[in-house]
This record gives sequence, structure tokens and C-alpha cells, in this order.
Amino acid sequence: MAVREPLTTVLRPEPPAAAAAIACALARSLAPPEARDSAPTWLWPDQVPSFRRALYALRRFGGALLADPVGSGKTYIGLAVASVANGRRSTVCLVPATLVTQWESVARRLNLTVLVWSHERVSRGNLPSAIHGKVVLIDESHHFRNPATRRYGHLAPWLMGRQALLMSASPVVNRLPDLAHQLALTIRDDALAGHGIPSLAGLLEQSRGHSALSNVIVAGPNAEARRPGRSERAVSLDDSSLSPLRDVLVGLDELKLSTQPTVAGLVRSAFWRAAASSPAALAASLDRYQRLLQHAGDAARTGRRLDRRLLRSLTKHLDDQLLLWELLPLESTQSELALDDLPLLERLRMAARSATQAPDPKLSRLALLLADGRCSVVFTGARETVRYLRDRLNGGPTAWCTGERAGIGPHPAPRRAVLDWFRPSATRAISERLAGLAPRHLIATDVAAEGLDLHRAERIIHYDLPWTPARLEQREGRACRAGAPHEHVEAVRFEPPPAVENRLRQLACLTGKRALPAAVGLDDAGRGLWRWRVDLAERFRSCPEAFGTAELRRPPAGILAGFTILPWTGSEPLATWVLWWDRQRGWTEDPNVIDSMLANAARSSDNESAETQAPSRKSIDSAISRLAAPIRERIRQVGRSRWLDRPRSPNACAVIARLQALGRGAARRRDTATLGHLQNALRFVGGGHTAGEQLFITRLAAMADREFEQAVVRMPSAAPAIDAFQCRLTGLVVFSP
Repeated sequence: MAVREPLTTVLRPEPPAAAAAIACALARSLAPPEARDSAPTWLWPDQVPSFRRALYALRRFGGALLADPVGSGKTYIGLAVASVANGRRSTVCLVPATLVTQWESVARRLNLTVLVWSHERVSRGNLPSAIHGKVVLIDESHHFRNPATRRYGHLAPWLMGRQALLMSASPVVNRLPDLAHQLALTIRDDALAGHGIPSLAGLLEQSRGHSALSNVIVAGPNAEARRPGRSERAVSLDDSSLSPLRDVLVGLDELKLSTQPTVAGLVRSAFWRAAASSPAALAASLDRYQRLLQHAGDAARTGRRLDRRLLRSLTKHLDDQLLLWELLPLESTQSELALDDLPLLERLRMAARSATQAPDPKLSRLALLLADGRCSVVFTGARETVRYLRDRLNGGPTAWCTGERAGIGPHPAPRRAVLDWFRPSATRAISERLAGLAPRHLIATDVAAEGLDLHRAERIIHYDLPWTPARLEQREGRACRAGAPHEHVEAVRFEPPPAVENRLRQLACLTGKRALPAAVGLDDAGRGLWRWRVDLAERFRSCPEAFGTAELRRPPAGILAGFTILPWTGSEPLATWVLWWDRQRGWTEDPNVIDSMLANAARSSDNESAETQAPSRKSIDSAISRLAAPIRERIRQVGRSRWLDRPRSPNACAVIARLQALGRGAARRRDTATLGHLQNALRFVGGGHTAGEQLFITRLAAMADREFEQAVVRMPSAAPAIDAFQCRLTGLVVFSP
């Protein structure tokens, strides 16, 4: 007899079970897979799921991004993962220079062997040797979001053959490809092909999220129970706050700045941003630009052309020292800089200097805010503003910190000693012995905005707004951290006055960028497509579960079904789905619908025994018949993503052609050893790649024939080939009121 739908013959339902237990099993099946290793005892219970998911992702996909919230203890989770993955071998930890000491201290307390290496050393091409463990930890990985930077270009090839756990609470800084570039450091572009995603980079470039991202991006449940509550308050400034600089700002519009309108607009915006910070910041910006024009004038008089980028690099550390322009290469075109701005620039510079001594409405608002004595960290974007505030605020010694110097009041001090006043170790000592001597406030640039524990602070003040929500989150995370002694932390934002906002559109920019993480589920609300799966599984973690079938005499009429796709010869699932069907919508995996129907199936009622029954064969066959179509479509997507839809670069295509030519020659010679190497090489080059592997393929394409043949033997291992798939039902609940 002809089979109407062949797929129904292999979809075998599980035995009858309670609907609530099936709903629990379906919800938990959506959770990202976890390793079974025991977690180190130093982890909190709510950190263990992130530890196990990251460890599984490292083994399965070669890497992961740990995106737990700021202040939730990612350092400890990362070290726990590395301690299990690397065993007795030491772990390389790549961290910002400001966090090297902190990471070394934590590792010592945990009795772990680590090599802590700064991002800055990576930028110089200085990377550790290959004698350490295979798994590398990369803290604040958003520093490696731009493949055009030196640090990215040095790190990507070094990571070939290694696994890496990236760590960042704010991986999306300016645009979604930021996330794709970080993942590409350690995860091949086709890592999620089993979920129907041929290219991770392609997915994120289209500003799309996908449930499968939870396999490589680990974001546990929000650790709000361990972190202090947070409230936000805005301080609105009117244009009167710019009154000391009114004449200077009018004069800025009279400056030509550059022969290129775009460049002139950028420079003018930089001046306005400095003015919004403080008169001192604007005066310093005008000072620097005056020196720049003076150097450009010296060059022009000797017939040389220097654009502003080169001039800035040449004069960065020279202040007013002379340059020997005649040693620089000759350019025939004129400089893009407007040298005739110098007389007006000098007048504006002197006026800005005078404004630093005038009453400052913005500073007065800050002083009034700090008068309550609450320990506060004040963040500003300009180091000149740090000194300006330090010298004008009253009420006891004020600590300060920039990228170059630090101190308390007028006295310089080592940066570590200054920050120690606000770290966890200082909290008890200050409360018991030094309450009257300890500085109450810290004024800092963003050098203190990343990774540091400043638990003593009860308030974070954004005196200057940054350009990205990621920076706001990093700043506030210095105080709003797990284990902080305060029950509540306040975040205060000084919003730019209307005249500045009209020029810079900074608030509008922050609003637009804040929406980017939500596009792929990295929003704080946790309702993104894949974070919804994590939260749903957590809600059902403690209830009894059972895979099976059930029929509920409960509205609405429909089918709740779960299934998983596996390789034909393996037991490791490629992907798992839970779908809902009704006559109005057809099949859907909308999170809100699935959430609602799982809760409906799991809820108890007074008439539960009458509502639940073993499903009839007819209802099961009908449900499976309807389910065959979406299953077939997903199998088709998985197959296409592994072969037809996979993007390949021109260099990869060129290398494939050369490998095929070598294969034809090896076949004629019946050289089985070479054919084996070529088969692995073809699978590797034809698959997805990390950023380092892409660079390797670029080098392969340019190799001479002899060198190319030798490189084939040393080709990285390709991902296992999957030629056929199987499907299993995980649960089926038929609603038939």
C-alpha cells in the first residue's frame, strides 16, 4: 500500500505521560546543552549553568561568548571553565592592562596557574608561547570587535588550533557585526549549520536573531538577587549651563577648520563635545588644535603636505617641539587644514581659558548632588575635566584617576592605591577605622569603567555621556556587582543641554544603539529569541519531566509538539524545536505562544483527572501527519545550510580549484595517502572558518605550487561530514476541548 507521507513512518511517539511532565520536558529541551562536569566549589549555584553551557560550547563549537550581566562574576566562571578544560596546564588570560593585577589576584586566591596577558601587548604583536593550555580566556572581548585593528590581526591567526572563551557583558558596541567579528575569532562561521544557519556573520549582518545563538552565546539568568537594586535619574541641563562659553561657541562656527566639509564637521563636533564636558576640556582641545595648525604651517612653508591624521600621530607626544619637516616625503597637493584659522583660534583659546574661572552651572549641580555624602564615582570623557572638578569640588579629599595619573586631592598617588579605596577589601577597614579620612568621591575617565570592582560606591554619575550604551553599562557595573554591600545603587546621568544635543544628537544615538542588542536577544529584558529559551528552561528546571504523549480536554484546540534532528549515525542532537499548531495560525514557534501553551499544559486544575487522558491512535496519527511538513522543512534548511547556502570567499574558491587539480593527479597515480589529505583539505576549505583560518586560506591562495602541496598535509581538521539526518519526537500534547 502506498504511504501518503513517508516521514510519518519514522516519527514514533513516546508512551503516554502526564501533560505537565511533558510540558516540563519540552521546556527543558529548549535549553542550550550543558556539559556534565562538576563545577568548582567556588562558583555560586546560579553560576553553574553558565559554566556547564560554556564548557559544552567549547568542546562542541571550539569557543563561546560568556555574556552574563556586568558584575555577575564572569571572571570566576571563566576560570572555572579553564580549570576543567586545561587541567594542570596553565591558562592564558587576555585582559585589558588595567585588569591584569585583578585577574592575577583572583587566580591566586583560587590556587590556579594562569598567565595574564594584556590586550595592549597583543596590539604590539607580542603573544604568549604555545606551551600553555588549549583554552584561552579573553576578557572584555568587545575590544576585539574590529578586524581592521592590529590587535585583531595579531590575535586571529594565533588562536588557530586553540579554543577561546570570550567574555563581555556588552559585546554589541556600535553595530551587530561587532558580535560577529568577536565570535569569528574562535568559532567557525558554519558552526550552527545544524540549526539551519549557513553563516553566523550573514545572520548578524542582517540584524537578525535566532534561537540557536544560545549554543555559542552563554547568558545565564539575571543575577539580580546577588546584585544591588539599581535606579536611574536624569539631570536635565538647559543652555544656561553653557553661559561661560557662549562667546567661544559662537566663534567656533566661524572657524573653517578644513577644506573638506565632513572633516570640518567632525572637528567642530569634537569642540562642542569638549564644551559640554567643561571649559577646561574645551580650552585643552583648542590648545591641541592650535599646535596642530602651527605644525601644519611649518610643513606648508617647506612645500610639504600633511593631512590631519598624520599630523596628529606626529605631534601626539611633542607638544610645541619643532619637527624637521624636510625629512618627510614631499606632497604636491595642498593641506586639507585651514591654516588661516590661527588668529581666530588664538582668541577663542584665550576666551576658553578665562571661562575656566567663571561660575559653572553644571559644576554647581554636581556639587549639590554630592553634598549628601554618598560615596560616588563620577565619570567624565576628558582628563582635563577630571582635574577641573578635582580642584573645584569641596567637602573633603576627592580621589581622581585618568589613564596617565591618579591621586587624592592635589597629591598624586599610584592608581592602584587610589582605586583600592573603593574596592571590596577597603569597605570594612574604612567603616571601622578610617571613616573620617577616606575619600568619599572618585572622579575618573573611562579607564576605571571596565572590569574593576568598586563596591564601596553607592552612586555612579555620568557627568559626560558616552556614545554607546555599552559604556554606560560598563560604568554602572563598577558598583552594581554581585556581592556589593549596598542594597541600592543610583545611576545619575547629566544630559547634554539642548544646544549640544541639537548639534551632536547624542541622546538619539544612544537610543538607537540601545536597540541593537535586542535584535539578537542580548537585551536586558531577557525576552530575546534565544534568551527566552534559557529563561523558560530555568522556570521548569525543578519540576518532574517525561517525554511522551497526552491528550488534554482543555482549550484552545491545537497541538503542542517537540522534536529534535540528529545525524543519521549519531546521538548528539543538532537542533531541538517546540511548535504549536491551531487552525487559525497553522504551525508557529513564536516565543509568546509557546510560553503560553507550555504553561497551559503544565498548570494543575480541580478537574485535572477528567481533563487528561491517554491519546487515541487517531489523534496521534492526525497530529503526526500535520507535524511532518514543518519537520521536513527544517531538515531541508539544515541540509541547504551545510552545502548549498554556505558562502565562500574568492580565495576559498581558488584554493578549492587547486585542490581539485591535485586530486585528479593523485587519483591517476593511485596515491591514497595524498587523496586522504586532499579530502580533509577540501572539506576544510569548503566549510566555514574562523577569522584566523580565513587569513590562512588567503595565504594558501597566494602560495607557490610546491609550498601549497606541502601545506595540504598540515591543513587543519575539517568538521565531521553529516550526509543524512534522523528525527525524533520528544513530546506531543493534543488539546481537544
